[in-house]
Amino acid sequence: MPKLLFTDEVYALIRQLVSENVPTEEIAVRIGTTANSLKVRCSQNKISLRTPNWKKRRQRNMKVLPKASPLVALPKPKVVPQKTRQTLTMQSSIALSRVAHSLLRQRADAIGVTEAALVTNLLEVIARENLYDAVLDTKSVAA
Repeated sequence: MPKLLFTDEVYALIRQLVSENVPTEEIAVRIGTTANSLKVRCSQNKISLRTPNWKKRRQRNMKVLPKASPLVALPKPKVVPQKTRQTLTMQSSIALSRVAHSLLRQRADAIGVTEAALVTNLLEVIARENLYDAVLDTKSVAA
């Protein structure tokens, strides 16, 4: 593909196509470049590629979260004496649904802790008290 010269006429055409709600990919095809090159050049020249109806498309694509049910207070975890408690710090990432993440954030805010602290406390109590089956609602397997 020959190198495209972005001239004033090309930029004027881009502005016109954007105002007509033409998608970025289609504009790139029409002027003979890639979408990424178009985005870079428009960014360098302070040209927005957002079409007039971008807010409507964004709202249509957003999933509406269901209303959260009221949260109940959890009992405070048992305090283990510091001498017997060993701490293992490990970093990991987990994938949560938007609903679960939202509920965790709400609960953490309600009790005044960070989301990470809340998740850490929950996992420690589940592990320490062997509550896996109760939390997951599964039948206990005989050991």
